[in-house]
Amino acid sequence: MNLLPAVQLRKIESHLSSLVDRSMRADGLQGLEDQVRAFVLAGGKRVRPQLCVWTWEKIQGSGLTVQILAPSSTGAFSLPDADPPTSNPLLDLACAWELFHAFLLAHDDIIDASDARRDQPALHVRLASLDGDCPIFGRNLAIVAGDLLFTACFELLHDIDLPDPAYRQILKLFSRTARTTGFGQAVDICASHTPLDQLSEETLLREYLWKTAAYTFEGPMLSGAILAGASEASQAAISRFALALGQAYQLQNDIIDLTSPAHDGCDLVQGKRTVTLLRTRAGMSISCKSELDKTLDTIQKLSTTKGAAVPLAESLRRDLCASGVVEKTGTIVDGLITDARRAADAPVLGEPLRAGLHSILDALNKQYFARVT
Repeated sequence: MNLLPAVQLRKIESHLSSLVDRSMRADGLQGLEDQVRAFVLAGGKRVRPQLCVWTWEKIQGSGLTVQILAPSSTGAFSLPDADPPTSNPLLDLACAWELFHAFLLAHDDIIDASDARRDQPALHVRLASLDGDCPIFGRNLAIVAGDLLFTACFELLHDIDLPDPAYRQILKLFSRTARTTGFGQAVDICASHTPLDQLSEETLLREYLWKTAAYTFEGPMLSGAILAGASEASQAAISRFALALGQAYQLQNDIIDLTSPAHDGCDLVQGKRTVTLLRTRAGMSISCKSELDKTLDTIQKLSTTKGAAVPLAESLRRDLCASGVVEKTGTIVDGLITDARRAADAPVLGEPLRAGLHSILDALNKQYFARVT
């Protein structure tokens, strides 16, 4: 779903391209620069930059903003007409989220042992090609490349031309979001090595809140709001909306994965712990729970050989879907969407933003949250 017109999307893409060129350039590392550039710019919906810019625009149109720029600088945040654009606080901030996203994807693909991203080679696979397709070389260099993308985010934010207190708010928000996302990833890793009977829905929902909702929805939207001069009350309502939507989004992603044919990268083969899986197990008899645990353990052992776990995972997937657990998880999604709508109704947000938030929910209900079976 595109929130912005094509001309604005092109400007975001052009600005992102120039930032990657600037941040990854180093003597003797042309191959690294080229591969990282290809990885960052290849595909992707640019959800986070779009949410940042979109939120800024809606709040600007609400008439409820606090002036945070000197009168002579009131146009500093507009999307520039120049192509490629030069330094611009709004675009810098929006693209910082995309660089952060790229950093997380680079490391996540290594953690998940995934060789593909967006139907193209993952970064560690791209970088392995620089040394005769050596996997260790590719993984090691991809870890460093991810770190470089992360530092590029903060360098960009440190240099952003903003007055206090907006500047400090943005840095605090980004630092908090980065830390929260890291904790979410840690929960994800720990959960995948924890027996199902020792996990709770609360733990997994916390993971969804920290790992997905915080940096995909809340961070970008709040940063756009801060840049627009939104009040603290408005920011709080936006945060409630974003976190509810983010959790619903991840839960729906679990449902979509479970209702799609099994493959090497699916949740069951990867050993992902999901709320849907926990809910299924909770309703089983003791003997069925034991059988499920054994099946999952066998899938994990087979997953070390490409393709070997897929038939068993597909059989289990069909059984899980037949149990009606998709509908049970769907009730949590529905509840979170309701929470998001309540947050969107907050009078403090102003009519343009309220209407816009409801439009996002309406569109996602049709395109993404439609009940899958």
